[in-house]
Amino acid sequence: MAIGMRSAVLATLTTIGLTLAAAPAATAAPAATAEAAIIGGRAATDAYPFMAYLRKKGLPSHCGGSLIAANWIVTAAHCADLVVPGKTKARIGSPHRLKGGTLVGYERLVVHPGFKLPDMRKGVKRPLKNDIALVQLERKVDLAPIRIADDAGPAATPTRVIGWGVTCDDPKKPRCEKNMPRQLRELNTVLVPDKRCTMIDHASELCTGQRHGRAAMSCSGDSGGPQIRKIAGRWELIGATSRDGDDLNVRKDGSGICATNPRGGPGLGIWTDVTHHKPWIIKTITKHDPEAAAELTAM
Repeated sequence: MAIGMRSAVLATLTTIGLTLAAAPAATAAPAATAEAAIIGGRAATDAYPFMAYLRKKGLPSHCGGSLIAANWIVTAAHCADLVVPGKTKARIGSPHRLKGGTLVGYERLVVHPGFKLPDMRKGVKRPLKNDIALVQLERKVDLAPIRIADDAGPAATPTRVIGWGVTCDDPKKPRCEKNMPRQLRELNTVLVPDKRCTMIDHASELCTGQRHGRAAMSCSGDSGGPQIRKIAGRWELIGATSRDGDDLNVRKDGSGICATNPRGGPGLGIWTDVTHHKPWIIKTITKHDPEAAAELTAM
């Protein structure tokens, strides 16, 4: 979920309603919630040492990510334009996106080979599958990675999403896209039946709503960030923020996009199921960094 991106790739993503690293004002719309990013969220209440902030120098746009090994981050494939040699840094382990934690460059970007943007000239005819990528850092960081869960869990599983995304869905308020929070925010969510989301890949994506049915959701600036669930008292990773769950195209009637659905009710979001992609993640990391792969599988 992205802001101010001018590349053709991210423009296409915006057109189909993706929750980009920082979405242009044209993709935003009013939300039926108080302004407390994520949208309807709150300041982070836990420490999240695995939380990563990805930003390309010279751009206001950013993405989130999750540290899954000492030198590997998982994020969204549609964030790839923000990962550029010599220009992209990851800040890891800080609740403040502009200071603290560990700031480190990256060595390698691996986008899932099955990720493909739709040809908008032909219309959106299929789910946007495999929206996942791996970033290998230039060095190890002394922070605790998050374990990838064995499975995401069934519908009704309580989860949480984290990010520095926009606070509202209103194109008439420039601060919605310009004044993203500097402090990390969180939102308690829940997995809902896939049939409630539009154009979702049932095998590899997660349909998600706010836990108490409010109009609150991740949005622009939250892309790639984690969806987590608590298992045996610790947070484990299940998802990476991908896109809006109930808007196929930008609406022209002023109704909400991220936090509300086309009928004005609470909105839904789609997360890439990281647990589904765990075999690909392990295989990919093993190819480039066997030591890190062993660390990941031992968690």
